Amino acid sequence: MRVNEQGRSMIEMLGVLAIVGVLSVGGIAGYSKAMNKFKTNKVGDQIQMISTNIRTLFSSQRTYAGLTNGMALQAGLIPGEMYQAVSSSGQSYTSSYTITNAFGGKTFIAVADQSSDGDEMAFTIAVDQIPQSACVSIATTDWGGDAGSGLAAMWIGEGEADAAETIADDSGLSGITSTLGADANTHIPGDGEHGLPFSIVDANTACGQSLNGVVWKYF
Repeated sequence: MRVNEQGRSMIEMLGVLAIVGVLSVGGIAGYSKAMNKFKTNKVGDQIQMISTNIRTLFSSQRTYAGLTNGMALQAGLIPGEMYQAVSSSGQSYTSSYTITNAFGGKTFIAVADQSSDGDEMAFTIAVDQIPQSACVSIATTDWGGDAGSGLAAMWIGEGEADAAETIADDSGLSGITSTLGADANTHIPGDGEHGLPFSIVDANTACGQSLNGVVWKYF
C-alpha cells in the first residue's frame, strides 16, 4: 500500500514561527516587568534595613557625626549584596567606597543637618540610576512619616550621574528643603501640599528622567 505523506506548507510554518515569536516577546516582556518589580522591592528593603541599622547604632548619641559609606561598611550596617570587600580580610574600606543598589547604580550615605547649620543630627541615604517606572513606585510607597520611622523628607530628581551623590554630600546647608532641593521635588511628612507619600501626579513629575536619583533624609 502506498502512503501519501505531505509536509507542512510554507504558510503553515510561517504561522508557527509567528506564534512562537509572539509568545517569546510576551515572555521576555513579562520577565522584564517581574525583574523590575523585584529590584524595586529590593531597593525598598535595602533602604529600610540601612536606615534602621544606622538609627539603632547612633541611638545613644546626639549626632550622626562621622557617618560615611566607609564607616557604615565597617560597622556592618550595609547588606552584603550591596558591596564587595576590597581586601581578603574584608576590612579595607574608605569613606568613598562604592555601595551599589539593586538597579546597578550607587548608594551614598552622608551626614546632614536637622534644624540648624552644622548640627549633624540627621543623615541621608541616596540612590541613583533608578528607572522611571521604579522611581514612581518608590515615590508612592508609604515609607512612614511618624517619629518611629525617623523619615524627615524625600527628594527625587535627575540622578543619571552624580546628582544624588552631590545632594547627599551637601550636609553644610541647614533645613530640609535647602539640603534636598526645591519644594517641587522634596516631600515632607505632614506637609499639606507636598506630603508623603508622593501623589501619582507629583511622582510622575519628579521622576521625569529615564534614570533618577532618590534621597531619603532621616533624623
